[in-house]
Amino acid sequence: MDPMDRSIDPTVRRWRRIRRLIVPSAAIAAALVILVLAIGWLRPSVRRDRVRTAKVERGDVSATLDASGLVVPGFEQILTAPLATRIVRILETQGAEVQAGEPIVLLDDRDAHRDVARLEEQIALKRNAQRQTRLELDRTRNELKAKRAVKALELESYRYELKRNHEMFGEGLTHEDSVRRSETDVARASIELEHVDALLASAEEDLAARAEQLALEISILEKDLERARERLASTSVTAERAGIVTWVVANEGAAVAEGEPVARVADLSTYRVDATVSDVLARRLTIGLPAVVRSGDTRLTGRVQKILPTVQNGIVTFEVHLDEPGHAILRPNLRVDVHAVTQQRTGALCLRRGPLLNFDGRDCVFVVRGDRAVRTPVTIGLSNFELYEITDGLAEGDEVIISDMSDYRNAKEVMLR
Repeated sequence: MDPMDRSIDPTVRRWRRIRRLIVPSAAIAAALVILVLAIGWLRPSVRRDRVRTAKVERGDVSATLDASGLVVPGFEQILTAPLATRIVRILETQGAEVQAGEPIVLLDDRDAHRDVARLEEQIALKRNAQRQTRLELDRTRNELKAKRAVKALELESYRYELKRNHEMFGEGLTHEDSVRRSETDVARASIELEHVDALLASAEEDLAARAEQLALEISILEKDLERARERLASTSVTAERAGIVTWVVANEGAAVAEGEPVARVADLSTYRVDATVSDVLARRLTIGLPAVVRSGDTRLTGRVQKILPTVQNGIVTFEVHLDEPGHAILRPNLRVDVHAVTQQRTGALCLRRGPLLNFDGRDCVFVVRGDRAVRTPVTIGLSNFELYEITDGLAEGDEVIISDMSDYRNAKEVMLR
């Protein structure tokens, strides 16, 4: 037998058969693995622990007008220079605590002293003129009264003479000319007496008007003097109430104009919030609206107390007075978020606020269904910084992904791993 025709060992034949089976099986398994991986790659998925979810619940929801706010002291007094002068001394520096009536800045008071002295002199001159007017009135009145008395006596004498001439003319003892002369004398004396009465009334009216004018001028000067004395007293700029000096003029000897601020004093025990919003949205604001002020995780409630009528660069400013104006978190110039509540609804379907998807012009969210998240169109009603009101598309108890899912906007489903 040819050595080349020897039979193959059975063990070798068995391994060859096994190898022929293993290779195709391994290829099929590899193909299956690749297919599974390809399907997983084509179907979008996300790890469950990488997303945040919230459940749809019944509750109260409100619509808010969102604004930016700045915490300011509830009371701040701006102290101004009462007259054009210069700074003599700065008694308190920024940050100093002061009591009511405590001086902060000392101003030069020499001009104020001169104003007071000048007005006092003018008042003294006017009062002297007033006394002279009274004396003149008394003198004129006495002279005219004496003259009237004389004219009254003359009239009485002429009347007596007229009466006697009438009697004598009736008895034929005198001429008619004597009667006519007596009548003329009576008429002339009557006119002169009436003239003296008119002069007396006119003099009294004229002098009374002059006295009244002087009294008015004195009254005006006295008011000016009162203001001048107030300015003199206020050359020591003092705090009207206890507080903290938040700002004071920097340089001693500097000139200041009348009405120019020289210091500010704030009461830092209470605060309010000055908020700003676009004038387009401001029409929804009304005084008395509830408001929520947020700083980090802290929330404070309050109400819209004042809306400034002026619009600057398209911005409207309004004040929020807090229910807790002395809260520990509050400090000057703290930036906060302000949410004015414009509308409220109770017993609504609510969802914690998160990014919404927009697909084909509709708002959508991903709702968890087992190991899948299904894109679902929703209709939003009221909304605020915290919640959405769901009016259509979801039911109470639905679990919704509230993380940003914008990368999966076009996917109908997302697998949860």
